[in-house]
Order: sequence, then C-alpha cells, then structure tokens
Amino acid sequence: YIYGYEYLGASARLVITPLTDRCYLCLMGALQLDLGGAPAGPAGTGKTETTKDLAKGLAKQCVVFNCSDDLDYKMMGRFFSGLAQSGAWCCFDEFNRISIEVLSVIAQQLITIRNAKAAKLSRFMFEGREIKLIPTCAAFITMNPGYAGRTELPDNLKALFRPIAMMVPDYALIAEVILYSEGFEDSRNLARKMTQMYKLCSEQLSQQDHYDFGMRAVKSVLVMAGALKRGNPDLGEDIVLIRALRDSNLPKFLADDAILFKGILSDLFPGCVLPEHDYGILQKTIIDCLIAKGLQPEQCVVSKVIQLYETMIVRHGVMLVGPTGGGKTTVYEILAKTLTDLHAAGEDVPYYQPVHCYVLNPKAVSMGELYGEINKLTLEWQDGLMGLTVRKATTDTTDDHKWIICDGPVDALWIENMNTVLDDNKMLCLANSERIKLSNSIHMVFEVQDLAVASPATVSRCGMVYIDPGELKWMPYVMTWLAKFKDKLQEETYTYILELFSNYVEDGLKFVFKKCIQAIHQVDISKVTTLCCLLEALLFQETSNVNLKLETAKLHPLICSTFVFSYLWAIGGNLIESCWDAFDTFIRNQFEDNGDAKLPSNGDLWSCYMDFDSKRMDLWEKIVPTFKYDPEVPFFEMLVPTMDTVRFGYLMEKLLLVKHSVLFTGTTGVGKSVIARALLEGIQEKASYVPIFMNFSAQTSSQRTQEIIEGKLEKKRKTILGAPIGKRVIIFVDDLNMPKLDTYGSQPPIELLRQYQDFGGFYDREKMFWKDIQDVTLASACAPPGGGRNPVTPRLMRHFSMLCVPTASDHSLKHIFKSIINGFLADFPQAVKEQADAIVGAAVEIYGRMSTDLLPTPAKSHYVFNLRDLSKCVQGVLQADPGIIRDQVAIFRIFSHECQRVFHDRLINNEDKKYFNEIMSEMASKHFSQNIDPETFVTKPIIFGDFMKVGAEEADRLYEDIVDLNKLKNVLGDYLDDYNMSSSKEMKLVFFLDAVQHIARIIRIIRQERGNALLVGVGGTGKQSLTRLASHICGYKCFQIELSRGYNYDSFHEDLKKLYTMAGVNNDNTVFLFTDTQ
Repeated sequence: YIYGYEYLGASARLVITPLTDRCYLCLMGALQLDLGGAPAGPAGTGKTETTKDLAKGLAKQCVVFNCSDDLDYKMMGRFFSGLAQSGAWCCFDEFNRISIEVLSVIAQQLITIRNAKAAKLSRFMFEGREIKLIPTCAAFITMNPGYAGRTELPDNLKALFRPIAMMVPDYALIAEVILYSEGFEDSRNLARKMTQMYKLCSEQLSQQDHYDFGMRAVKSVLVMAGALKRGNPDLGEDIVLIRALRDSNLPKFLADDAILFKGILSDLFPGCVLPEHDYGILQKTIIDCLIAKGLQPEQCVVSKVIQLYETMIVRHGVMLVGPTGGGKTTVYEILAKTLTDLHAAGEDVPYYQPVHCYVLNPKAVSMGELYGEINKLTLEWQDGLMGLTVRKATTDTTDDHKWIICDGPVDALWIENMNTVLDDNKMLCLANSERIKLSNSIHMVFEVQDLAVASPATVSRCGMVYIDPGELKWMPYVMTWLAKFKDKLQEETYTYILELFSNYVEDGLKFVFKKCIQAIHQVDISKVTTLCCLLEALLFQETSNVNLKLETAKLHPLICSTFVFSYLWAIGGNLIESCWDAFDTFIRNQFEDNGDAKLPSNGDLWSCYMDFDSKRMDLWEKIVPTFKYDPEVPFFEMLVPTMDTVRFGYLMEKLLLVKHSVLFTGTTGVGKSVIARALLEGIQEKASYVPIFMNFSAQTSSQRTQEIIEGKLEKKRKTILGAPIGKRVIIFVDDLNMPKLDTYGSQPPIELLRQYQDFGGFYDREKMFWKDIQDVTLASACAPPGGGRNPVTPRLMRHFSMLCVPTASDHSLKHIFKSIINGFLADFPQAVKEQADAIVGAAVEIYGRMSTDLLPTPAKSHYVFNLRDLSKCVQGVLQADPGIIRDQVAIFRIFSHECQRVFHDRLINNEDKKYFNEIMSEMASKHFSQNIDPETFVTKPIIFGDFMKVGAEEADRLYEDIVDLNKLKNVLGDYLDDYNMSSSKEMKLVFFLDAVQHIARIIRIIRQERGNALLVGVGGTGKQSLTRLASHICGYKCFQIELSRGYNYDSFHEDLKKLYTMAGVNNDNTVFLFTDTQ
C-alpha cells in the first residue's frame, strides 16, 4: 500500500491493543478488495478514533463527518465526487442515522466509484458529469447498532463494506500505557485498581440514565491525573489518582451513591487519607457573587459550583442534570460571574477569563430552525440558530470563555447532531456539508431534567454534574424572599415569620406527599413560591391595608391567620377534593397549640377567607354576589356566582397582583376557563390588564403560538415587545396540555412558553435574534393528563401556582340551576313556577345516578357524563314557550323529553334504556308526584319540535309537544318532497317510528346554540341522509367535504376556510357533516 506523505501535524496516537490490531488488519484487507470498512459497536469503544489513527499511520487525510437524518442524496453525491477527485479518506460517523431512502441511492453512487476503481480508469462519469479519479480514495462508516433513531442498512449497501465488531476495549492495558506516558511510575498497579473500581461502580451503584463508566470516562480521569501529577510533583501517586477519580466522578452521583463510592475508594486504596483541597480565592469569590445576587451562600451550592468548574476543565461538553427547582441555572450563572470577577481582579490563572453565555432552548424551535435547512422553493441555505451561535462564538478569537447553553429536554433528534462537537473532533457538521471547528475556549453546557431518552452515545461524551434539590431544600428561597421586605418589618416580626415557615411548612409538604393525592404533581419549591406570593400580595403590597408597624401583640395574630390561609391554599391548592378534609384536620392539629392562629370553630378552613377589616377569618359565602337572570344573555355566557367562582377568582387576582402565574386544574366541565375568563374581564379595567385568550390543541406548533403572542403585543423597539403603556398583558392558555408529544415526549409549544418563563423572551423566527418581552404574565387551565391530554414537563409547571377546582357539590349545582330556572319561569303560570325545585332536583339526581352507574367500557366508550350534560338538560327546558306550557303535566313532559335527549339518546342497548326509563318514572313520582309506567316512554314517545308549521319564520317557530304521529309523518313527507326538488341527488325515505324520532332529535340539536351532534351507529342506519333532511327542515345549508386522490391536510384546511367563510362572513346557517371514514 502506498504511503501518502500527507502532513497531519504532531497529534496524540492511540494505545495499541489486540482490538486495534485486529481492526487495522480488517480495514487494510477491505481496502485491498476495493471495499470500505464498517466498524460497529457501542459508544466509546474507539471506532472513529481507530479509523483516524490508521489514516495517520498511512499519512492520508481523513475527513470525519457526522451524518444526520436531514442529509439527502444530492449532498452525499457532492461529497463522494470530492473524495474521488482528491483521493482522501472519509469517515462517516453514525452512518445509520441517514434515512433509508437516501441509503439506497448512496449504494448506487458507491458502486459507480468502485467499478471505476476496479477498471483502473482515470476519469469516469459520476451523477451526470465526468470527473477524475484518484484510486486511493476510500469511505469508512461507523455505526451504533440498535440505538434510538437508527435504521438498518439495505443489503446492496452492506455488500460494499466489511463489518468489524468493536466491543469492549482492554481498559487495564490502555490505562497502564497512558499513565506511563503521563509520568506515573507504579502504573501497572494503579491501572488495575482503577479498572477494578469502574467495574465495582457499574455493578454496585444504582442505575441512573446519566451514569456512564465507559472508555471516555476513564480517559478523562487519566488526563486529569496527569495534569494534577505535573501540578503537584511532591504528592504520592496513589493520592493523585484518588483525587482525580474523586473529582471527576463525585459531581454526577446522587447523594446515596456518593457514600457508596467513597466506600469503594477506601477499600481499593486502604490507608490513604485525602487532604482537603483548599480552593482559597475561588471559594471566597463564589460566596461574594452569591451574596451580591441577594442569594444565600449555602455550602451545597458552593460545592456544586466548584464541581462544575472542575468538570469544565476536563470536558468541553457538560450536562447539568437534576429535577426542577434545584438551582441548575443559578449554578452556572454564579460560576460565569465568578470567573469574570476573578479575571477582573487580576488573578493570573489561565482559566480565569470573562464568560459570555449564549442561551437557547433547542426544542422551542423546529429542527430546521435549529441547525439550518434548505429552503424548498428557492433552494437557498438558511442558517439555523445553533449554526449562527457557534459561528458567532468561533469568530471571537480572544481567550474569553464562550458557553453555549442548551436549556431544554435532550433527545436523540437534535443532540445526535452534536456528537462530533462533543468528542475530540470538536466539529459542528451542518446538513449543507459545512463543518465549523470549535476553538478551545467554547464550552457546550446542557441543562436537562433527566436523560431518559438520550442515547448512550451522547451520555458518554459529556461530563455530568447532578444537582439534587433535596440538598438545597426550600428554606434559602424564603430567606431571599423575606430579605426584600426587611426594611418594612420590625426585627421581631421578621424572625416571627421565619419561625412560622420553619415550624410548619416541612411537615405540611411531607403530609401532602405521603397521605394525599395531587391532581398534577408539583415540586415542593413551587408550593413554597406560591405561599410566599400569597403572603406578599396580602401583607406587603401597597394596596393591602395591614399596618406593619403595629405593636407585635396585635400584629402577630393577624400575620399568623394570614399565614394559615396562604399555607392552606399554597400547599393544598392542587389536592383532589377527597383529600381536603384530611388536610384540613392536619392543619388544625398543627396550629392548635399556637395561640396566635385564631381558626374558625365551625365550617372547614377551605370555606374561609381573611377579612382584613375585622382582622379575622370569615366565610366566603357572605361575599358571594347574587345572580340576576337576563333573558337576552345566551345560556353559555350565564355565570351564577358560587363559592368556587368567588374563592378561585380571589386567589387568582391576588397571585396576578404579584405577577405570579396561575394554573387551574380539575376535571372537564367544572368551570376552570369560565372562572378565569370572568375574573380577567371583571378586573381588567381597575387593574389595567389586557387579557388574551388562547386555546391549545393537539396540532398547535411552537411557531403558531409565537405568532399569536407576537401579534397581540406592541413592538417597543426592534428587540423588545411588550404590553401597551401602563398595562399588563395576561395571556390565558386554555388546555395547556393538549399539544401532541413528539417522538421523544417533549412538546415544542410548552418549551416555548418555558423559555419565556425562564428567560423572558424568545428568538425571532426569521432573523434569529433574541427578543425580550415585558409586562406579560401567563395563566392557564388544563385537566389532569389522560384522554388525549399529555403530561407537561415539571420544568414549566414549577412556574405556576396550581389550584385544583373541585367538581360542584349537589348543593351548589342546585343553587346554580335554580337561579337560572327561577329567572326563566317568571312569566309562566303559577302552576309551572312551583315546579322549579322539582326540575332541578330531578335533573341533578338523574345526572348523579347516570354518571355513577353507567360507566364507559370499550363497547360503550361514549358513556362519559360531565357537568356539561347536566347544563344541556336545563338549557333544553329553557326552550319552553309560556303560551304552550300552561300546567304541571306540560312542564314535566318537556323536562322528561330533555332528559331523554341528553342521557337516553346515547345508550346503546335495551337494558340500559330500560334502566333509564325506570329512573325517569321514579323521578316522576318522587319530585312531580305523577305516576307513569316506565313502558309508556317506549310505546308513546314524547316528541317535541318546532317544525310543524311548514314555512314559518324563525321567530314564529314554537317548540311544542307533537302528539299526532300521522300528521308528523305527512309534514316530514312534504319537507322531503321539497328537499328533492331543490337537491341534485334524490332521497327516498320511509318514515317509520325510529326514523321520525331520529329526525326530531337531530333538529333539536341543530336548533340549539353550540349544538353539536355525534351520531354513533353501524353503517347504513341513515345517519347522513337523516342529517341532510334535518338541516333542510331547519333551513340550514349542509356542507360536506369531498375526498379525492391526493386530498391532504392542506386541502382540508382550504375546505374549512370555505366553511368558515359561509358561516362567519356571509352569515349563512351551516351544518358541517363529517363521517369517520374521512
């Protein structure tokens, strides 16, 4: 084989082990046969490095390229033609991430080159042009089989490469050689001990996603040990190695594993005592920086900052891992400030340099916007956020540190493109085959919650620092929060408030965690934040009428009662109702020895609020406003004030006052959105808020979300968006957890909102510059996960105060509907008015029994009853007309008709229907004192309708009881003839009893506001034709989409536009009929 004479610089060489020997032989054998070589194996076994080292041995240039899934065959064609003309080697890293369609074309391209080499041509045709061929060119590919996001190679491609399995390298041998080269004398023993230690660690410690004891971890320890050895030549060798092992491994262990790890170390190196290392000026500066930011200098934070600093020296890719609320962001911010300060102070350690941070959330933008993409229309290359940031960092040639911080979930989609950046190549490979070399002063920092979906290839490339919120706890937060008000408070009051926190909160958090069920899980720190915000809104705002200068004997009881109120709602705010009593009792026990807390003796604590005028707790019920019925208001906009609307509105108002985000949760139909909407519209004048309502759906994208938000805000300057002057914008997001999860379980719209919550802005999608957003608070509502709703990342949830809205009790349901019905029946005869209580009582009872007895099963998946069904019953009764409903029997008939429509119509078999009819007849005797046989509901069905007068105007149509069935059939026949005259397709229908009932049911739904129908049944039962006739009877247009070949999501969008133009712009009444096959 001919030596290449390519000068590649003096770089480090590999340690030769039996495995590398075997690999060299195989690769050289492959080249003799004009094939390529394909080393395959797990991460960190040296596949790429061995290939590069062989190229160095033969003095060939070897280009390493990291493949990603957005490469296409044109790019690869350009690549191969360059290889053939220059005669260089190329190593395609992670080759099996390329999509399968592209791989089969690559096989064709490689065969062309191989045939030309076999025929010993000097020029050949490639992709339609003639190019020259230098026969030394070769392609190598490396693969990780079976990792996330990898494909299987097609057979015609496999035939062109010789596979080599690279499994476990010989750690002991490698460690021994490297230690010798770093200047250790007793390296054989040390290497054996070290490999033994890694073996014990991987067997005995707990299994965590971010642990990795592979070759890369070993290598970083050896490099660190060499640096320490040269730095402290007088220390013993085993002491140096232990320190290197400890410093590079401790940061990533959980608290329990750290103890085990120290045990393993002392077993392997008996009798060695490590001197505590003194960090001197570094530690002092870190504490100064913490205090300067107004934070508490806790020991665990300081040690984490130092650990991060040491990890950064060894690895240029670092991950900060740990659950939310542990202070990951603070740790790197403090380190950045510390290094900058030390440099300014003139310390001459080369590592103390000013730091520039570039923060981005990789999941808040699409893959194309992150790494750049080719514009489909103009075929121009558009740079992405990562490419721009890295390029900006590389152009800065000073020694300043440049940290690129990716704050967002790590998954195989985007992180794998960083693989070559994170290992020794330090190259960012973009899809337009551009490669950017990173300088030594650039560090990649990833801030993640866990590494559950990252592949081992990523984990092995990064240094890990695990930050555990269990060490920090929440007390430092309270100290920092209270310090803001220190000048307002007297000394005694300040300590009194701190004592309240330290005495009660921890027990409360434990009790909630162990004994109660939370609607949506929430971290402790987030509850404590809510508690602080409530106290701040009630005690420390300018508007609150609490005199903080009173004498302590009067002031402390007031503060204590306020604390109990806030503590109840902050810690117990997101418990489900069934746990309320338990938590109530728990609080009473906690505070019974405290004389300052004047708890009300009657009623539970949930029904009390702090009345600052009388300085004691009072019942909510006393401040619930009364309801006035207005016949002009549509049914869906009526809001009867109850205790729930008042108390949740009050809490939301107080939290928004201190600019804290609120999240309502609770099952569907309890009025989350209604409470929030009513409150925001009610206080927008006096609090000068501008409410914006957004709905999330499964198809919401982060792009769309950003457009909506930007459209509603005013542009202050080029890089600043904000609310109108003197106002605050409140963005209320309904159904926060609806957006669909991508392949690895993250939700881009949610990440976008989190980026705003954490950093106060987002990137412009076109020009990729950062925009700040001012004066905006988020509020949202979502039901607990399940049924198309997805769990939301805890890193967003921690910014919200969660309040779980309970389902209304029977008492409040009756109160709500009685207020409405009494208002409605005001013009009716006395006999009808008296039935109001009966109607509401019966309706609530039927709803209760239906929802507990008839549960959804796979065959009856639509047996889901919620409060909206109950309100539809009442809404139906509101269609009655005073001219027709004159007596008790008539009102009962319309009531039973509405109940049948809402509940009976969704039952699918006769036993369920019979059960319902029995309930109805029981209600008749219990509430309306009428005896009705359950059978009559079947034999003489009650049908109401307003279509008996053909051609009557909209206003003259009366909703009346239809008794004469023959007359009804004739009327329907007339309508059918009329329909056939006007429509192109003739329908022939026979009106038997069931068909007549179905038509009446559909007409009733079409007549109602927000009346949407789901018709369930086997094919051929007349669902479509009856709907067409019904919409014709009501004078509505019937709109259907036509499926054709090539009908896709965009054409559906166009059809919807047509439909909305008909209904919204031209004001035509429209029915949209849509079948399940579409």
